Amino acid sequence: MGDTIEYREKVMNHRFMRIFVIASLILTIVVLALTVRYSFSVGSPLFAVVMALPFLFAAVLLASFRSIKITITSKKLIVNYGFFHKSLFLHEIESCEQVKADFKNYAGLGVRRGMDKSTAYLTSFGNAVKINKMGEKAFVFSTNQPDKVCHIISIKKQ
Repeated sequence: MGDTIEYREKVMNHRFMRIFVIASLILTIVVLALTVRYSFSVGSPLFAVVMALPFLFAAVLLASFRSIKITITSKKLIVNYGFFHKSLFLHEIESCEQVKADFKNYAGLGVRRGMDKSTAYLTSFGNAVKINKMGEKAFVFSTNQPDKVCHIISIKKQ
C-alpha cells in the first residue's frame, strides 16, 4: 500500500530575507569578478580559486534556505528547510496547534531554538504550526495555512 501525498506547500522566505539573499548573491558575484581580475593581473589564477570558494559556499548556503517545503502523506509529516530535514510519523504526534512565531521567542528567522526550548524552522514571523510529539521537544515551522495543516494531521493521525 503506497504512501499518498495529502498536502504539499512551499513557504517562501519573508521579503526582507529574499532581498538580503539577492543582495548577498550580487555582492558575491562582484567580489568574485574583482578577485578574478586581480588574480590575473598578478599572474596567480590559484588566488581566484582560493578566494572564490568561501563566497561560492555562502551563495549556495543562502540559496538553499529560500523556502520551507512541507509534505503531509498518509503516514508522515515531512518538513525540509535547506539542509535540515524533519520527518514525523503522524501517529506519534500528540498535538498540532496554530501559533504565531515571534521575535521574542525565537530571536530571528531560520533554524532556531526557542526560549521555550522548541526547535523552529521559520521563514517569517507570523503563521506557524507547533507540533508536540511524544517524548520530544516541540517542533515549530512556518506555514501559510496553519489551520489546514493541523486539520489534515488531526484527521490522518487517527
